[in-house]
Amino acid sequence: MSHSESEIGETAYVDQCYGTNKRRKMDNKPDRLSALPDHLLLHILSSFEMKDVIRTGVLSKRWRLLWTSAHNLCFIHSPESNRDVTKFIKSIDDTLILSKPSKLNEFVVEFFYSNQFVDHVNRWMIFVKIKSVEVVDLNLLRRRGLEEGYSLPQLMYSNVCLRKIKLSNCNLVPKEGIYWPALRVLALWYAKLSLEVVDAICSGCPGLESLKFCISFGVPAFHINSDSVKKLVIREYWQQEHEDNDGDDDADKELTIWARNVTSLEISACLYKKIPVLQNVQALVHAKLYFGREHEDDESDVRTDQKMLKDLLVSLGHVEKLSIGPWCLQVLTILESRNWRCPLMKCKYLTLHTRLGELERPGSAILLQSCPQVEILIISSDGSTFEHNNSGFNEDSNDLTGENYWISRPCWGQHLKTLRIYGTWIYESCYFEQIMPFLEAVLKNGIVLEKIILTPFKDGISIYPMQHARVTQKLLSFPRSSEDVVIVFSSFY
Repeated sequence: MSHSESEIGETAYVDQCYGTNKRRKMDNKPDRLSALPDHLLLHILSSFEMKDVIRTGVLSKRWRLLWTSAHNLCFIHSPESNRDVTKFIKSIDDTLILSKPSKLNEFVVEFFYSNQFVDHVNRWMIFVKIKSVEVVDLNLLRRRGLEEGYSLPQLMYSNVCLRKIKLSNCNLVPKEGIYWPALRVLALWYAKLSLEVVDAICSGCPGLESLKFCISFGVPAFHINSDSVKKLVIREYWQQEHEDNDGDDDADKELTIWARNVTSLEISACLYKKIPVLQNVQALVHAKLYFGREHEDDESDVRTDQKMLKDLLVSLGHVEKLSIGPWCLQVLTILESRNWRCPLMKCKYLTLHTRLGELERPGSAILLQSCPQVEILIISSDGSTFEHNNSGFNEDSNDLTGENYWISRPCWGQHLKTLRIYGTWIYESCYFEQIMPFLEAVLKNGIVLEKIILTPFKDGISIYPMQHARVTQKLLSFPRSSEDVVIVFSSFY
């Protein structure tokens, strides 16, 4: 296509989208936008989805065709959109034909995928390869149980330009390994995995730093044999139908995580029946356990949960930063009721995702006692939780609701310097009665305590003056072991 033919085609595309009348009016009006340099205009355009980038053609004569020089291409089809998905697909095809740069920064596509579009997506991947795209975000939404995911074509497995990849509902099926030497971040969502694919990722991405497996399935273990991967996230394990009939052998349910150089590990969301087992994690500095398991809730399952959590905490005894979710705290509560004690841990930065309710309070207490070196404690809760079956929990063995619960516990928090509590829930009457005895104990035990920071504001939610005054007056009435402690009400979440 000649330059003049290309320009005619581009102009026709804008006219098709927005009509010739707007363009004629635009041609007759001078504008200051036309005086801006191209690099500044393109920087502005990089912040928009592609449909909005093209719409800017009505703002200025120069902007009319400038969108074809955009280095970031973002196409998102919302499920709530009235626009037909086939027209959305065609608009991507047309835009890619008119794209001018020889090298692109980012290519983002999100829509509900169907196998009828496989040829289109394959062509987009050819485009990604030719244009040396650095960031690829291919979010092929799916309805669970419908159709197989998209298989990434072979031409994509050898690419020296890719720096960041996020794939959703895309299966990796390399025939001759993977070669992504520049890749730093990889996130796989709704992916069918295999041990061979995980190994190919580790061996073929020598610069990979962050690796995420989100709602994946198909592997009994994550063997991260990589010198470069420092952050590993395993967020939900997707249960397949044939796995529902697995036997009762816990060994068949184990999900082994072997990560010799990983310094930050997150295990979160629902693992269904899978039992995470940590191996060779001595390099870990930060660990987050924010997951839950689903099972029949009989006594054998409860014992399995207890053994699993014991083993996890033993494996994480050396970490500096530890974050624990409500389900794990509930398991600890059962263990506490059976007079079990946590292993001593070296954690200095502890985050508890809880509102210190009766099912999580004893678990939180024994965890705090097992972390005597904690200097920074975060209490945070968004209200969501996994409900654990608490069969076998002896409620009579704990004064769960008494005001003296925290004060009567063996001394803890002697090295605590900062306590931060997030959320408006602390001002609600039902939680106020639970959190105040805890704060009283913190002030009593905290001989080196420097700050208590309450952050009640989030998403525009504010606190009534009477609620604020009640909390303030109560805190000021408690005795303090540290003369230097200050109580801060912060509005920054």
